[in-house]
Amino acid sequence: MSTQLSELDRCLIHRAVEDLVNEAQNALDERDFGRFAALFVENGRLFRPTTPDPLVGPDAIRDSYGKNPPNRFNRHLITNFRVDIHSSVEVKARAYVTLMSTEAGDQVAEVFGAPVHRCLVGEFHDHCVRTKNGWRFQERRAEFTLNMPIARDES
Repeated sequence: MSTQLSELDRCLIHRAVEDLVNEAQNALDERDFGRFAALFVENGRLFRPTTPDPLVGPDAIRDSYGKNPPNRFNRHLITNFRVDIHSSVEVKARAYVTLMSTEAGDQVAEVFGAPVHRCLVGEFHDHCVRTKNGWRFQERRAEFTLNMPIARDES
């Protein structure tokens, strides 16, 4: 029996991993930290840019994100996906992320939304594995590579 994947299998894996990355960012933007943490395997590790040691396991991941300021409003834009398929159950992925955030309640106009207080550009380096519950993160390394200063209106 051949272990080589068909082109269709490769496309399906690629799409499933893209969906996993997008689901993670949607969960964070919706502040559903339990849903985000559930996308990691039981001993999954997350390296956040703001913490020196990895968070290990869904509970630690959920609890860490739960400490974010409650009024922070984030939007993650994910681009430049690269999915390297190592096997039918193991993938390495990379994506660029642009993170824009503001403080909730700081909305200037209903139509145009709140002003951006922070804009960061970075990368996700993900090690994903297929489980009985679908694709999950075994390890995620998040890093910021650019920080765009945002001018504040002082008038």
